[in-house]
Amino acid sequence: LGIASVAVAPEARGAGVGGAIVAGLEEEARARGDVLAVLHAYRHGFYARLGYSDVTPNRRLACDPRAVPREWVTRARAAGVRAARGTDDARIAALYAECAKRSAGWLDRPESLWTRRLANERRHFFVLDDGGYVALETFQREPHAATRIEVHDLVAPTDDARRVLWGFLGMQAGQASEIDVEIAEGDPILFALTDADGARAGDERVEHDLGRIVAGPMIKMLDPRAALLARGYPREGEAHLDVDGAAMRLTVRGGRAAIDAAAGDALATSALSLSSIAFGGLRAGDAVRLGLASGGAQAIARAEAIFAGPPFFTSDRF
Repeated sequence: LGIASVAVAPEARGAGVGGAIVAGLEEEARARGDVLAVLHAYRHGFYARLGYSDVTPNRRLACDPRAVPREWVTRARAAGVRAARGTDDARIAALYAECAKRSAGWLDRPESLWTRRLANERRHFFVLDDGGYVALETFQREPHAATRIEVHDLVAPTDDARRVLWGFLGMQAGQASEIDVEIAEGDPILFALTDADGARAGDERVEHDLGRIVAGPMIKMLDPRAALLARGYPREGEAHLDVDGAAMRLTVRGGRAAIDAAAGDALATSALSLSSIAFGGLRAGDAVRLGLASGGAQAIARAEAIFAGPPFFTSDRF
């Protein structure tokens, strides 16, 4: 379930109408078999009271194009990154869908959304014939101001293709003063960039400001058991859980999970916190450190091994 917007008339606020609307949407979602709900919160506290949990925050990087390694820029020129044509539309959508399967948080984009994105004259798509694409927009914050590039998508099926697409961004040094791009928590790209803040001045407290931290969406397991069974798992093993007093053993074989009765040391937590642990990127050990879970060393280690995966990241706002 994706909840895009909830609104309450001014004269009805404070009477529980907003919570009732969300509860009604969730009931509709359960009836059609949805196991997760996701939304971009206007107020995190409101949705937290309704059982929604934060996921991994993103980083919005402000990067000088000249910071991209010269080797990557040279490779991008030789690789022949080119402007997309109409005949590339299906390939672009297929590349996104392929990479989404190996990621956490990427949303399935319906054909209607792709039609709007590809028809947007301000958004430019560039494709790498070997696989991968980048979608970007150039803008000025006011007339005669410096030109900036906002990256909407950087989709690459391999690390090599990703370096080439970053090299293409570096090729824009003569066109743009900075690149704005959201990256996932833990993305190692900062280790490759040199002087990412370029000629931007700092102050005595922060000499090199590289951007900002951006809150990701919030998620909720509409049915905890069904959500855990629907999730894909990268490795085999088992975890013992106690979710709001309900004990369960999660066993994974061949990438899929089974649930039966649990015994022994378990990671005890709430369904709210488990949403972040199982789907949002919060490590079980960090949840224990924050007082959001409890358990022995073996229970924590098992949970971290089972729920390991890429950080939750999405570039889609709705």
